[in-house]
Amino acid sequence: MDILPQFKDSIRYELAKQKIDQHFAHWINLSATKSLIEKLIEDCKNPNSNALHPNPLFTNRLSGSFSQNPNSPRRSSLTPPLSPPTNYESRLSQTTTHSLPADHSFLQTKNPQTLVESSKPGPNIPQFYYPRGKPIDSGLSEKNMKIIATCFVKDNLKLIEFENITTQLCGLPKYLNQKLFTNAGGGETLSKSQFIKYWKSELEPKTPFERFFTVIKKPNKQYIDRDDFRPILKILMDSHPGLDFLKATPEFQERYADTVIERIFYSVDANDDGKITMRELKRSNLYDICLAVDEEEDINKIRDYFSYEHFYVLYCRFWEIDTDHDFIIDKDDFSRYEGHTLSRKANDRIFEQIPRQFNCDKPGKMAYEDFIWFMLSEEDKGSKRSLNYWFKIVDLDNNGIITAYEMEYFYEEQLRRLEYLNQEAVPFKDVLCQMSDMLCPKVENQFTLADFYSKKSISGVFFNALLNLNKFIAYEQRDPFSQKKEISENPDYSDWDRFAMTEYIRLAMEEENAESNEVLDEEWDSDHD
Repeated sequence: MDILPQFKDSIRYELAKQKIDQHFAHWINLSATKSLIEKLIEDCKNPNSNALHPNPLFTNRLSGSFSQNPNSPRRSSLTPPLSPPTNYESRLSQTTTHSLPADHSFLQTKNPQTLVESSKPGPNIPQFYYPRGKPIDSGLSEKNMKIIATCFVKDNLKLIEFENITTQLCGLPKYLNQKLFTNAGGGETLSKSQFIKYWKSELEPKTPFERFFTVIKKPNKQYIDRDDFRPILKILMDSHPGLDFLKATPEFQERYADTVIERIFYSVDANDDGKITMRELKRSNLYDICLAVDEEEDINKIRDYFSYEHFYVLYCRFWEIDTDHDFIIDKDDFSRYEGHTLSRKANDRIFEQIPRQFNCDKPGKMAYEDFIWFMLSEEDKGSKRSLNYWFKIVDLDNNGIITAYEMEYFYEEQLRRLEYLNQEAVPFKDVLCQMSDMLCPKVENQFTLADFYSKKSISGVFFNALLNLNKFIAYEQRDPFSQKKEISENPDYSDWDRFAMTEYIRLAMEEENAESNEVLDEEWDSDHD
């Protein structure tokens, strides 16, 4: 029976064929098999022999089966049943004949030695998955032990003496020093034997990246949660020169830590389940950024996650709309964001928690952490996280497609607001045509996430046109030359980076002006007393 071509290309077919060849090669070289073959050849030479199967039992079985069911399909060959290698000799000794292919020329053309060679397994695939880390060679292990011996000049080290182990041996940032020291069993001191035991069992076979994950997470977990970052950030704020000024304001230290953690989870936690797995961490730049923080004294040069200026912008924006300063906002507070720039329908969808569930304990309220997710999505619509956020808002029936009907539902409010402000009202059909030309959906007037992902740099225009009045007007009145110049000045900046830089300058100038006015008021009061 011929094998269909699609099965021949299957890896399962190749593996099965290889296994059968191995068993057949073993069987063909058994002494009992050789005796059987010699007997069959002698029978073939004798014209009076009973065909190829002199065994009456075998012949009767064949003839009986065909006579009982003449319509059954006729088999051209019968293959011997497979059995464990240890049973081949015993099975063959109990039976004098076996079923073989009807065409006995096979025996003349196939050499047993050839069969053995052809049945050899293919090239070995090296092991690529190591649950406890890839084993290291003896040379590297000896080198690591020399580093340990150099660092442990005495049998017990204090925390402050342990830093070289953290940075030089483990390849971790120095603000993980205390966490590593504690994980290894350290109290006031850590002995050399204690650390070597921990090193051999948990860290040595792993890469620095994997050690980073292992040290941060809890020992009994396979993921990093928000609480795992808090003690590390506390150490960072106490030790980093760029954050030294925060020591005088513990309340802002806490808010800074909250902001950094939410920014990390916004970018790294792809499932938004509060857990960062090894897989998600590998897809991010978090490890590299943490190493950069260790080397850079100006924390604001680290734009990802840790920038204090970015924290300042997020915090001030929230503080502006949180009128009672209880650190939660309701829908009315939220609607004041950026001068009521978002449409009422967009506000409703956000507070219905369509794009994302709030973490706030009070129903119908948005906490600071929820606001961070919103603002990062609002001010940078070029990331997958942001596009998912706004796509869910516009996709009313949650079917993965934004239709012209759904677009018009949101644009109606934008059109009324444009007319109220005496702005040029762009008809919806023109907006729809413009968006289709920009995004080129595969199906006319049906936009999917894939369409936005393929045009991330311009996808924000789509959602701004439907939901954000100020940004839609700014786009319609834009100066393409100044916009291009702004991008060329900082080509590696994201939309969020550019927004945060501009906004921080504005807030800083307002703060300076407020301080100057206070000084002038004090001088005026003193002059008129």
